Amino acid sequence: MTTDQTSSRRMPTRRHIQLTAGVVGAIAALSFVPVAPASAEPSIGELMDSAGRIIQELPIDQNGSGGYDLESLFNLLVPQAPDGKAPPQVTPTGERRTSCAQVTHIGDSTSVGIDSAAKVTDPDDRLSAQYKRVGATDSVLDAAGGRSIVEKVDGEPNAVDAITSQLASGRRGCWVIAMGVNDAANVAVGSSVDADARIDRVMSKLTGQDVLWPTVMTSNPSNKAYAPANMRTFNTALQKATGRYPNLKVYDFASETQDDWYVDGIHYNAAGIVQRNRLFATALATAFPA
Repeated sequence: MTTDQTSSRRMPTRRHIQLTAGVVGAIAALSFVPVAPASAEPSIGELMDSAGRIIQELPIDQNGSGGYDLESLFNLLVPQAPDGKAPPQVTPTGERRTSCAQVTHIGDSTSVGIDSAAKVTDPDDRLSAQYKRVGATDSVLDAAGGRSIVEKVDGEPNAVDAITSQLASGRRGCWVIAMGVNDAANVAVGSSVDADARIDRVMSKLTGQDVLWPTVMTSNPSNKAYAPANMRTFNTALQKATGRYPNLKVYDFASETQDDWYVDGIHYNAAGIVQRNRLFATALATAFPA
C-alpha cells in the first residue's frame, strides 16, 4: 500500500570518471556473494550480476558520458572515516533489505511529486517502488511546499503537525524525515528557534520509533538564505542529535549530491529525483537492516 499526500506550494563538481572494466571487477570482488562450497567458484555471470546490483545504486553522469562518480562508488562499497573508525552517518552500501515494513516519509517541496508520473516517468524509479524494493511495502508520502518544522505557510501544516496527524491515523514503524532545507534558511535569516530545537520538536514526537534523517544540501541558489553553508550548519546539528536520540540515524545524502541534479539550486530535476529516491531507499535498508 502506498499513499501520496502532497501539496505543491513552492518554498521561500564532483569529478566523474568513466567506469572501466577494472572497476567493474573490483565491484564484483567487493560485493556480497553467497558463500559456496569450497569446491565451487562463482561464475562470471554471478559476479557481474552482483556488480550490476551495486551499479544501480550509483549516481550516474547525466551529461551523457556514461561515467560514474568514483568517490560515490567507494562510499557505497567501503565507507570509512578519516580515523579508520565507523562513520557517524549511514552510507548506502550495496543492495540491502530493511526491517521496516511500514515507512512514513515527511517532506517539503523537494519531496512533492517524487512518487508521481508527472515527475518520475518510470514507475520503478518512484519513491514507493524504491521503498518496496528494499522491503518497505507500506509507504506514505506526506509532503508540502514551503514546509518547515516550525513555520507555517498560509496555514498549511508544518512538519510537526504532519507527524502528529500521521500518528493519529495509526502510522507507526519507520520514518524518513526529509526536512531541513527551509529550516536552515529560516534559522539563517534570524529565527529564534535554532536547528537543535527544531530537531528536538520532531524527535520528541517519535520516541521509540526508527527515524532516518538525510542531510540536506543546495547548489548555488539565488536566494542566499538557502546557501550551502547554511545547509551544512543544519547538518552539523543533525549529526549532534544522534547523541541525544538513539533511535535516530543520519544519512549523509549531502555528500552524494551532484550540482547537475538541481533545477534551481534547491529543487531536483528528473535525474536528481530518481537518484535521490534510490539513495533514500537504500539508506533506509542500511540504517535499519532486515
